Amino acid sequence: MVHCASAVPAGDNLVIGTVVGDPTVVVRDIQDPAHARNVCTFDSSATSPIFVSGTTVAYETTADEIVTADLGSASATVRATYAAGFGAGQYAFSPDGKSMTYISGNAWHLVGASGDRVLTTLPAVPGRGVNPQQDDSLLAFSPDGQYLAFFQTFHVGGSGATSPDQVRRVSDGGLVYSTSGATMAVWASVPSRLFFRDGAGNVKRWDPIAGVSSMTTLSWIRPQSSPDGRWIAYTFPTPSGVDGVGFYSVQSNSVSNTSPPGRSGVRFLTNDLVFYIGEKACSTCFGGQATPSGVTYIYSIAGASEITSRLSTVDDAWPHVTAPAL
Repeated sequence: MVHCASAVPAGDNLVIGTVVGDPTVVVRDIQDPAHARNVCTFDSSATSPIFVSGTTVAYETTADEIVTADLGSASATVRATYAAGFGAGQYAFSPDGKSMTYISGNAWHLVGASGDRVLTTLPAVPGRGVNPQQDDSLLAFSPDGQYLAFFQTFHVGGSGATSPDQVRRVSDGGLVYSTSGATMAVWASVPSRLFFRDGAGNVKRWDPIAGVSSMTTLSWIRPQSSPDGRWIAYTFPTPSGVDGVGFYSVQSNSVSNTSPPGRSGVRFLTNDLVFYIGEKACSTCFGGQATPSGVTYIYSIAGASEITSRLSTVDDAWPHVTAPAL
């Protein structure tokens, strides 16, 4: 459940996350960053929370339910119940909040005006390890709401309608593009374009008119797009063993990096502000992977400046899309 102490101001920038020193997941109003405040709290049993709109959130329950809740009335509605499986429960809502997609077992579902239907059933996930620099799973609607993508590296071995990487129309669920060997995908820009890379870091772009185009070579990890679609922020590995944060310009097909390294887990808060966590080398950690430093940051793209953050984690930010056509 979610509980709101006061009305959530219409049109404000909002964040779902936690504040330093408190594990409670909250909805935080950051319209005035100098006077940010918590406006709602989630029960500890609510997991994977996201915004559906500026007044509605969604989350999962311990009963494997996907639930939406109105921030004004706190009324909750079960939208789907999913079966167990690797990656099951991953879900997303369309920009207008009218459609939802989710994974149940090995099945990919689309929920809309015509009800809940299975788009395809993918091969089961074999027993295997996970490579955090190569493995990923994106389930997301395009910013214009016309398409949805499932690009992932776990349900592999299929082709066509059971390919590991697919784009489908929201209107009828029809398959419009499929491939394999892709990873670290992200939607950006309106009209919508899907960016993804292969294992060697060759970045490609799909759009419904031009199809697939080769863009650049960039081994980005966990890319995230700005609400206006102009930037893709990402993590990249460095020789020191800790990650850095970079920015890819959708318009100019160019990159820029923040400094110093020791940053990962990017999340856009606004078109300009990006949240990420600090990390440090850890020789005793599994695989020698870096570990969080305990400090988080907010970076301004326009100001090329970084400050420490009162947010300790970020699950989602609203609005999702503010983009003019690019």
